Amino acid sequence: VLSALGVGWGGGQNEAGQVFDLVHFQQAAQRVRERYSNEGYLYAQVAPNYEKTGEEVDGHPTVNAQLLIEEGLQAYIKRVIIAGNDYTFDRVIREKIFVLPGDVYSEERLLQSYQNIQSLGFFEVPLPAPDIRPDPETGDVDVIFTVTEKQTGSFSFGTAVGGGVGLSGFIGLDQPNLFGQGKQGSIRWDFGRYIRSFTLSFADPALFQSTVSGSVSLYNSTDRFFQFATGRRRRAGFSTQFGVPFLNSLQTRVFFGYSLSRTSYEAFSTAQDRTLFGLPPGILSSFSLGITRRTLNHPLFPTSGSMQTWNIDFNGGPLGGEGNFIKHTGQAQWMVPVGALGGGESGQGSIQFALGLTLRGGALFGDASRFPFESFWLGGVQFGEPLRGYSETTITPLGYYPERSAAIQQVFRTGNAYFSTTAALTAALGSTVAVSAFFDAGNLWEAPGDLNTSKLFRGSGFGVQLVTPFGPLGMDVAYGFDKTLLDGTPSPGWQWHFKMGPNF
Repeated sequence: VLSALGVGWGGGQNEAGQVFDLVHFQQAAQRVRERYSNEGYLYAQVAPNYEKTGEEVDGHPTVNAQLLIEEGLQAYIKRVIIAGNDYTFDRVIREKIFVLPGDVYSEERLLQSYQNIQSLGFFEVPLPAPDIRPDPETGDVDVIFTVTEKQTGSFSFGTAVGGGVGLSGFIGLDQPNLFGQGKQGSIRWDFGRYIRSFTLSFADPALFQSTVSGSVSLYNSTDRFFQFATGRRRRAGFSTQFGVPFLNSLQTRVFFGYSLSRTSYEAFSTAQDRTLFGLPPGILSSFSLGITRRTLNHPLFPTSGSMQTWNIDFNGGPLGGEGNFIKHTGQAQWMVPVGALGGGESGQGSIQFALGLTLRGGALFGDASRFPFESFWLGGVQFGEPLRGYSETTITPLGYYPERSAAIQQVFRTGNAYFSTTAALTAALGSTVAVSAFFDAGNLWEAPGDLNTSKLFRGSGFGVQLVTPFGPLGMDVAYGFDKTLLDGTPSPGWQWHFKMGPNF
């Protein structure tokens, strides 16, 4: 048992003559208990025991160490009961549960089920711990998950900052748990000096009560980006997507979808740089394929778990339209809890600390010149790919250029490959507030073959994110280490970032 769990001090070899570490030995006993619990031995007794031998080796006293194990019988799941869900259907919750009647009891899968139910966002958090009720005759157990419904549907209005369109107003109607069946429906109208947009969307995580998910979205928008004062873009179209479990996994899904849109551009009469908005209109027809694995324990402020996603878009070619390119994007995130401060025994009300690492990247192959906004942009937090410590779109394949600088044409701020990474220490105060210290690094290249991760622009700072009645809000201040003047003179400095609204 010791060598299988990596408990020993000699890589599974004879431990005689090794230094005895009492804390390590007790931790080993706890890992053995957890292993037994995950294999159904709910009643296993594991007692660490050691005694001095009275002998010495090289002048040092010696001990005999052993684990006294009484396995007992395996426990099986008899019933899985859900209580307190007055609005949400049982099946919506059961789809998130990894333990089933007849399964061998597993504490690990029980914890995963608890986190999945909590991450739905339909119930008050934190949820009570699952109630384990053993049958005194057979030793099998009933598992009871108790939830408390919370208001999920909302009519919202207010302001938003993001997407490169500056400050705007919005009116929206959103229901993430439509009819208590986990379906999602939303209507949203954005309006402002730089944007007019209407979006209607519907998503069902279990089409016809199957394992297939589906979504459809219709949109019509006019965008005038505040960092580009030379024109505006109009788009109208629809997208649809379907998802299925990958090899029957509850954590990994494969997605495929299709979208069709028409994009037109209008360059202002006073514009001298027409490289972005002086293009003819075009039809973009796209088929997408992707895979996502997600075990994060919270949609906004995770403190444990991971997420990996990869997506490929096939545009034009046999699909028709004016575009003819293939676009790859990927992201991976890992969160590791490192401690907690305050709160009761259940952890309720405590501050949860976690270390996080995120990797992002993308590559575009082919000709996307008719659709420059499909290429990658880097810098800031509101438009394109984020990199804190720098203003919007200031990281280019040609180096750092200040925002709105006339020294570079707007289209040359785009690239066909990028890479960025973020390391952060996060403190989550419940499910509504989080503060973090972070380090960002990234760069943008003209072509995928130019990618070179030895040259990255760096930024580091602090931030706070919170949930308000008008949606999530985030504020960061970061120091950009690699800013330069146009003549190449180093000019590092601080940069404030602000973002709010449902598109957080």
